[in-house]
Amino acid sequence: MKIRVLWAGKTKKTYFRSAIEDYSERIRKLIDFEIVETREESTSDDRRRLKLESKRLIQSRQAPTSVVLDSKGKMMTSEEFARWLENAGNVDFILGGPAGFDAGEASLKLSFGKITLPHELARVVLLEQIYRALMILHRIPYHK
Repeated sequence: MKIRVLWAGKTKKTYFRSAIEDYSERIRKLIDFEIVETREESTSDDRRRLKLESKRLIQSRQAPTSVVLDSKGKMMTSEEFARWLENAGNVDFILGGPAGFDAGEASLKLSFGKITLPHELARVVLLEQIYRALMILHRIPYHK
């Protein structure tokens, strides 16, 4: 299993960067893992930004399975997510930037709920959930 997480732009807030580095290190001890940061658009036109960043992220995909975070997507428990991940094979998780992401065709649209999270916080939450799922699959105490 290889997991790649793709997002537009660098993580600017140091506390989010620290959390991302921590979870990335933990995940890499268990599986092949990579974060891919594509270029963030500097335009103030949200529609243009959405279109350009989405195109760049889609072009960066490699895995046969892609998951897009979307507030209208499927909600799962941590256990359900772990079971899904176990059967998914290689996966690319895609997160949009501040303007969002044009999901297009994704294997799964995943939701962490109806709330809106800042895109940098969503990055941390995704990595924590991937780590939690791997701990569940490896039967290593962490989950509860």
